[in-house]
Amino acid sequence: MKTIYLIRHSAPFVEIDNYVDNDNILWTEFNKNMILSSKGEENAKKLCNVNELKDLNEIYASNSSRAIETAKYLAESNNIRIKLDERINEREFGVEYIKDLPSDFTKISFEDKNFKVNNGESLNQVDNRLKSFINDLLDNDSNKIAIVMHGIILLSYLKTICNHFEFDGRNFNIKFNDNVVLDGTPRNPSIYKIEFDDNKNVVNVEYVECDL
Repeated sequence: MKTIYLIRHSAPFVEIDNYVDNDNILWTEFNKNMILSSKGEENAKKLCNVNELKDLNEIYASNSSRAIETAKYLAESNNIRIKLDERINEREFGVEYIKDLPSDFTKISFEDKNFKVNNGESLNQVDNRLKSFINDLLDNDSNKIAIVMHGIILLSYLKTICNHFEFDGRNFNIKFNDNVVLDGTPRNPSIYKIEFDDNKNVVNVEYVECDL
């Protein structure tokens, strides 16, 4: 049995005057400077109080500041180093400016996982790189692993492994068998526990409570 915790990063700081009109700011510029807010830092620290996240063997993060800043407290409390892997980076949107995305971009993406804009990624492509990464983890000797990542890639993966998934453009309703994994909008941060048997089959998916 192997347990992997998928953790959505904590809340970012976006109150930068230069980025008020974020529709007309280069997405790569806006994205790279999205550090955690002071509240986001507090909530990232609270992850260390979650019993499920003690005695981790490994912790991974995407290459974004907000993911690394969320992971650092867990890494310190577990006395391990953060490992980065590009396969858990945020989805490539395929646009220079957020305003160039369709207004219902996320909803369309979940309805048609082959949908992409320009040279961006579809959710199927995102799923494939994440599955490749998780398969590698399932082949190593660590049994308790945390991955700090982004909401869309995390939720897209949940759609691939859960037997009930609904999204109305705002709220999610996700279940694994009869277990409610998410009903509403995901929090920053939020923790999802995935358990695999020795044959790499998913045997349990559940939401882990965190007192934020």
